[in-house]
Amino acid sequence: MNQAGGDTHNYNVNNVIVSEATDLLKAPLKTPRLVARDQLIRLRRQFARPRGINAAYDVLEAEHTVFLTGEPGSGRSSAAKVLLCELPHEKGIYHELTPETGAEDTSLPPDLIGEEDRILLDLSAADAKAWSTALHDLSAFRHELLRKRAFLAVVPPRQFENGLPSEFILRTIHRPDAREVLARHLRSHQLDDAVWQPLPQQLLEHLDAHPPMRELARLVQRIVAARGAVHGRGAFAEWCETALTAQKDRTREVAELLPRLRKGRQRALLLATAMLHGARVEAVHHATPLLLKEVDSTDNALPPLERKGLLERLDTIEAEMAPGAVVCFKQPDFDEAARRYLWANLPDVRAPLGTWLGKILQLRELNDPDRESVVKRYTDLCLSSGTTDPLFALVENWTRDNAPRTTEVRAAAHILQRGVEEEQFGGDFRRRIYDWSISRPTGNLREVLVEVCEKAMSVHHPEPALVRLHHLARNEPRPGVARDALRRYVRQDTRLQRRLLARLATSQNSRYHRADADLFLDLSAFPDDFLLRASTRQWLIDCWRMVFDLVAPHRWAPGARNWLVAADAVDNVPVTNAALDILVDAAAARYPVLSRVYADARRAVSSGLSARLLETINKAQSSHLAQRSPKLEVSPT
Repeated sequence: MNQAGGDTHNYNVNNVIVSEATDLLKAPLKTPRLVARDQLIRLRRQFARPRGINAAYDVLEAEHTVFLTGEPGSGRSSAAKVLLCELPHEKGIYHELTPETGAEDTSLPPDLIGEEDRILLDLSAADAKAWSTALHDLSAFRHELLRKRAFLAVVPPRQFENGLPSEFILRTIHRPDAREVLARHLRSHQLDDAVWQPLPQQLLEHLDAHPPMRELARLVQRIVAARGAVHGRGAFAEWCETALTAQKDRTREVAELLPRLRKGRQRALLLATAMLHGARVEAVHHATPLLLKEVDSTDNALPPLERKGLLERLDTIEAEMAPGAVVCFKQPDFDEAARRYLWANLPDVRAPLGTWLGKILQLRELNDPDRESVVKRYTDLCLSSGTTDPLFALVENWTRDNAPRTTEVRAAAHILQRGVEEEQFGGDFRRRIYDWSISRPTGNLREVLVEVCEKAMSVHHPEPALVRLHHLARNEPRPGVARDALRRYVRQDTRLQRRLLARLATSQNSRYHRADADLFLDLSAFPDDFLLRASTRQWLIDCWRMVFDLVAPHRWAPGARNWLVAADAVDNVPVTNAALDILVDAAAARYPVLSRVYADARRAVSSGLSARLLETINKAQSSHLAQRSPKLEVSPT
């Protein structure tokens, strides 16, 4: 209980110090909700209204639910987000739901809906099972949606749109005008119209080819990056030329280069350079023979003094040493094309490349950004071929019990972070993290999972992140990083506190009851309005009852005492009375519990609250006496 306003609340954690967040991933400067809000603000600034969006808005406003369809690349998900944020609202918040198969959070619980919420349900990548489950739950979910005057925008999988029940209305979002999209993106980067109007002919030709919306956004980023190199009249045309050159698909150039590189060490240098693009030249030099060894090449190396110099060998693969002694290809984006071409055309190199990755992470010549980049590149290569198992295997290998806390543990966190943020395969990663969280992960893996849930998954999938953090905290051998992270996480948002309280109170698995009871004692101070809602009051009663049943008095007594101290400090009679009723109702007229609670209260709270507590206890016991045999009341002395 507290008197703080907003979504952030102080917590009474029974004098347990919450440890600082670990540093496997960069700690966000803002809470996940604020990060998501800033992303929405940026999206609205860059969004060009497509044909059909006004009709979709009318359906959403009138029916509180709309399904959006459109061609791939038309920006359906972005349109859904903007529609929801354009709705007038006073109380509710915007949030995204993530129904998943193979986990306990597969359905759409109606209690996720708050008053006047605006909710996105993106099922564009859902398989048949996930789609069927969502459809089954949507009727009950929509009933609660209407009751709470909330709104829902759904992006269905295109292959199942024809099977949509008649009660739901489908609206088509067409591709927005590419010129308007470009203009909005340029303005969002503080480029005035006078700088880029009229658009150069080469840029107009590119727009007429109907590139996907994501490619347009990336093109603007390249234009903005190029503006620092050229200034003056006509500079924008040169920025565009540089950006369009970088945007060019260089696969053919790689395909033409590869046959000229007949020796294994040449191809190893090409792949190592592509993977470590932008790293120091010494790192590429040491990484190349490691890769050659992993692929078991039979090339006979010449004595060192008879070999070509590194710069000469780099020139052979169209690369060079750039300022700062870093290795780069001569053509922009050649590194990405080389990685993808070699991955696709040399499949026998894929497994050795994963082993090589673990070894080069130990190179002293690599700094942390270099390591993060090469892990991201390898992750993207695996995902480009629809392969996640090698990534999961690396995570498990790098976080095994006998592995020290090294760069490999941090690299495992980066793999999972990249995975959960990836639109197409994010569900696969969330399911695997769920499976790990309900087992007994190693200490290193637990720390990685905690970091990924708290700092990455939480931004767009807050409820799934909560579920996994809860399981990790339940399964810790002793309170540690998972419990600390769970406390930090729910502290940010009353909605998450409510979800966790419901999970603690309604768990059907007796295996977790003792752990949940102990966990509740570290989270037993909630916002005041929780005490005045019927559902949350009952959950609090159930949790305290579980505590009194399963936890030793020396453990629960400080929590009960702190609960009463907080109630004594609240200048709100209904809240104070509710706090007393919850605690007494949970004790269920058990004399030893009530006696200990009252004895501690006399030493910790005001005489007025002690008297009110005694009165509440006596009323409860009198009610109990009317139903069962008489028992002694708690004596005021």
